[in-house]
Amino acid sequence: MSSPAITRLNWTGDLVRVMAGLMLSLFVAAMDSTVVGTALPTIARELGEFQLYPWVFSGYLITATTTVPIWGRLADRYGRRLVLLTGITIFVTASMLCAASPGMAALIVFRTLQGVGAGCIQPVVFTLVGDIFPLPQRARLQGFFSSMWAVAAVIGPALGAVFVSTIGWRWIFLINLPIGLVAGTLIFSHRERRPEAVVDAGIDVRSAILLTAGIGLLLWGLGTGSQTAAPVWWAIGAGAAMLAAFGLVEMRSRRPLLPLDLLRSPVIGPAVMVGAIAGTVMFGVTAYVPLYVQQVLGGSPYAAGVAVGAMSIGWPVTSTTAGFMLVRVGYQRLVLAGALALVAGSLMLALAPATLGAFWMTAGSLVIGCGMGLFTAPLLIVIQSSVAWNRRGAATALNQFSRTIGGAVGVSLMGVLLQLYLGSARDPLAAHAQLAAGLRADFIVITGLSACVLAVSLVILRTSRGARVPESLERQAAT
Repeated sequence: MSSPAITRLNWTGDLVRVMAGLMLSLFVAAMDSTVVGTALPTIARELGEFQLYPWVFSGYLITATTTVPIWGRLADRYGRRLVLLTGITIFVTASMLCAASPGMAALIVFRTLQGVGAGCIQPVVFTLVGDIFPLPQRARLQGFFSSMWAVAAVIGPALGAVFVSTIGWRWIFLINLPIGLVAGTLIFSHRERRPEAVVDAGIDVRSAILLTAGIGLLLWGLGTGSQTAAPVWWAIGAGAAMLAAFGLVEMRSRRPLLPLDLLRSPVIGPAVMVGAIAGTVMFGVTAYVPLYVQQVLGGSPYAAGVAVGAMSIGWPVTSTTAGFMLVRVGYQRLVLAGALALVAGSLMLALAPATLGAFWMTAGSLVIGCGMGLFTAPLLIVIQSSVAWNRRGAATALNQFSRTIGGAVGVSLMGVLLQLYLGSARDPLAAHAQLAAGLRADFIVITGLSACVLAVSLVILRTSRGARVPESLERQAAT
């Protein structure tokens, strides 16, 4: 664990190798998001069963959400390196299976497995960064790590367009193999330093099973994946029962899956709420902007990829800036500024004039990405600085959990809303008027959620007036 007096680590060959491996790990997960979002309309046309469209995202996000706390606990118990290598292996293996999918149902199953690996990569990577670097250096590096999303946003849509137009969409998954192998090789050489006394975090698999099954059944029961968007009442009841059982198990467990006690912190509690709502906005844009650009505006797969990829370009630019400004201006003001940008970008999507086409959608996504970048990195750094080493993995995972659970639920329910507009159309992708109306309704929902983020940010600013950042973070940064 870094001494408070250390403000900067010198770059060595070993340090450069492990950092390159960590950045590649983030890159392969980020590129998967940008490429799949771009290619999914083409995949839906080839494999059929459009009513299952939301589940390609939701299946992935549910497991990426519910496994995050488990990966966090495993990282605290067995070390970050071993756990991260395991997650990369699962992610790459599932990518190969996705490439071999014969139909939409099989693709959803393998995407769900892919989410298990993805649930490990981002939280454990950022936990490792928190372990290796002292705070002043870490605050700047978090922004540079986020640049992997910008690189993926530029490369991903181009690769997706090339693959879809030439050798086929299956290569959007096959490309993960060489990148994952290089990342794993670089990380394998890392020898992490762990505190001599590490508290046994323990793992409660029952909670993970109940949470995964409960969310999945509840979303299915609410009409996700149904051509008529009709509710399945028995699934709603079973999902609610499993979530209730999850709550009981968590209350009685000595080592709960989710460190809910951290929510009592005046810093972590509001941060989790912001993450959950903002995650719905982020994944809603990723899922439905490419569909709108290709099927409503008649744009190419590349145009759709650029439109949604703009969000990932704006994100790291403002994230890097926020890392430098965090201690100076306070995280509360950064959250407020990000929320304002989120509202502005969402309004641009909801009120997009048809005459400006994909350009306007790209601009709206860019503004949303700028908003996300302003508050995600500062909140992550503040959360990590608010807990001890042995809880840092769980706290980082809780932060990621809040974002992806919002995305999983939000994308599914927006899919139900879209299906209500499409009704029983024989070819949903050809029903342009209904598709346009349904997607605009989804963008209005995204705008409302952005307004909720703004409301929470105003509460944060008001309740923590006069406070800047946690004392430990302030003290290290001053050093």
